[in-house]
Amino acid sequence: MSKVKSLLLSGTLAATAVLVTSSVSLGQQEVTIFTQDGPVTVRTNENKVKNIVNDANIELTNKDKVYPSLDQQLKTDYIAIKKGSKVKIHVDGEKKQTISWAHDVEELLNEQGVILNDDDIVKIPLDTKLKEVDNIKIVRVNKEIVTETSNIPYESNYYVDRSLPSGSSRTIIPGKKGKKEVSYEVTYHDGEEQERTVLQKEVVSQPQSAKVYTNQRNMVASRGSNSSTTTGVSGYVGVASWYGSNFHGSGTASGETYDKNAMTAAHRYLPFGTRVQVTFLKTGKSVEVTINDRGPFTGGRIIDLSEAAAREVGLLPHGTGRVEIKIIN
Repeated sequence: MSKVKSLLLSGTLAATAVLVTSSVSLGQQEVTIFTQDGPVTVRTNENKVKNIVNDANIELTNKDKVYPSLDQQLKTDYIAIKKGSKVKIHVDGEKKQTISWAHDVEELLNEQGVILNDDDIVKIPLDTKLKEVDNIKIVRVNKEIVTETSNIPYESNYYVDRSLPSGSSRTIIPGKKGKKEVSYEVTYHDGEEQERTVLQKEVVSQPQSAKVYTNQRNMVASRGSNSSTTTGVSGYVGVASWYGSNFHGSGTASGETYDKNAMTAAHRYLPFGTRVQVTFLKTGKSVEVTINDRGPFTGGRIIDLSEAAAREVGLLPHGTGRVEIKIIN
């Protein structure tokens, strides 16, 4: 072989060797892997993300998320590994544990498809960073309007009637319960009632008082109407009479002067000044009078009306008649 040929061949081999060496050098790349413990730099011939991470001797767990994903070809010079947070979410009666790479609580709930209503309560602020949280409790708040109906008890007005057999009673007007409605706004936390606020009260129907004539010996006089659970009496039933001109201007047991034109009456024991309503049962007419005298002392009579009061109820031409006396005060 000529010297010229040898030189050419030698030069070709040398050039080839240089090209091969350059090719190997050009195939490597420097990749920076960002982890929560800090950046890691690795030189590698690999292009697949998974292989590059292996070359860097980084062990991954199920909490780690890699960007780009492990099965992708790397097109940049860096890889990011983000460690997820293990969080328990308590919502709708369930507890579920998840690993998430969300930035904060709100992002996690959106990620998990948890929809919050306006009144729902989240025990921690939504902008709390997820790495600072391990439990999230959500209280579902519901409100509804509830209307409840209840009875209104009636009163029983007792009138002592000594014409009845001893120990007996007779209902003149039966009592009737009324009805009322109360509307509430009821607040529930996870299905359990927490609060109720009264919105409206309405009386649907008024109760009707019972009227009872009685000759029970344990009944005692009282002023005003009493409920059916007491033994007090509202008044009396019996015969009324009246006294007029013959007594006009004379003194009364209370010290006042009798005035036939005043609305007054005499009673055997009701305190002076007591006001009573007297109803003449024959006419149904009523009058209010003030007790200022004592009497009547004729057997069977319970009240003596002034002439004006007797005229008011229509008793004047009859002389006497059965009446109801209702104590006002």
